[in-house]
Amino acid sequence: MSKIQHIFLLLALSCFAPLACQQAEGATVQVVDLEGLKAAIPAHNDQGMLLNFWAIWCGPCVAELPELLEVAHEYEGQGGRVLGVSYDLMVPGSDLATIEATVRDFLEGRGHHFPTVIYDADDYDAINSYFEMGGAVPVTLAIDKDGNIVDRQEGSASRARFEEMMRKALGL
Repeated sequence: MSKIQHIFLLLALSCFAPLACQQAEGATVQVVDLEGLKAAIPAHNDQGMLLNFWAIWCGPCVAELPELLEVAHEYEGQGGRVLGVSYDLMVPGSDLATIEATVRDFLEGRGHHFPTVIYDADDYDAINSYFEMGGAVPVTLAIDKDGNIVDRQEGSASRARFEEMMRKALGL
């Protein structure tokens, strides 16, 4: 099976509805291209969301995840969501199946149960251009219920900063 066929199969079998994708145990991890990510955003965005670009190999990314998820949990009742976008496949020579399993194991091992997509494309110029990013992670975008980016954080953030961004996303 080609890489493209594998991606389409994963997308066909995946679900993007926030509650339907939640699992009692384990992290929801899907592999997407830019179009798949564009589809995932409104599917996970109830009233407002934080879109967090990260990678396992990025120390600041890993360090900020617990506080990001605390804020997500705090605002979940008001419709606040978090969607993670893993850049782990950007490492040359990385294998799709291995990275997918590694990201899932990483999240589960730390008790981080939030929807995550692994971005898979030949290059990252398209996603960086679409979201107006420089290419370095972490980056967190606050997106309101209408899909507008209302705030951004380039580089790591504190709990207070994530809370400020979530409030903007929710219009509070």
